[in-house]
Amino acid sequence: MRYVGRTLGIGLNSGRPFAFYLLCSRSFPNRKAVVKGNAVYILNQTETDNPYVSYPVVRLTKDYAVVTNGLHTDFITQALEWERPRKALVHVLDALDYERDQYNTPRIAGIIKRGEKKGWLGFVGRDKLWARELELEEGKAFLTATYNMEGFESVELSFSSLEELLKKVMELPFEHKVLAIGIVERDGDFEVVSGKA
Repeated sequence: MRYVGRTLGIGLNSGRPFAFYLLCSRSFPNRKAVVKGNAVYILNQTETDNPYVSYPVVRLTKDYAVVTNGLHTDFITQALEWERPRKALVHVLDALDYERDQYNTPRIAGIIKRGEKKGWLGFVGRDKLWARELELEEGKAFLTATYNMEGFESVELSFSSLEELLKKVMELPFEHKVLAIGIVERDGDFEVVSGKA
């Protein structure tokens, strides 16, 4: 088991794109996910002046689902109105850079597009910035994380329901799991589910 902090992934299941977010945290484990309209928010439930522990984590549009570990969720969603996904990732991640907390926490981001069998991942850390367009593979997910993961990795991941996706994300071999969020394309729209460890 390793500690990877925040993790997100994009994949293909039954020919349709999906995404997920897994919040692992040692410092702020008392958090919850709240769905509001076309967005999901991570809300911290303890007193802190840390500006990075509550944030929009998912934003859904007609064509895209964006998932990140910070306020760049909204900026990437806005950029998608006029830019291709990879450029949106590069421009927003480069502009905002990593989080200025005690860990220099990287910003990570993932995008899936309705009806597409490709997706996008991005990362910016203190000394690294990358954005990749990836051909999604059936029954697999590509994931990246804030800590202890070089670039991105792939895992076997297939499911028959949103709840099963959530369960499998929660079973990934990472430490200090708090909650997970799953996003799937279904009937021309995106559906979201969340659950706690």
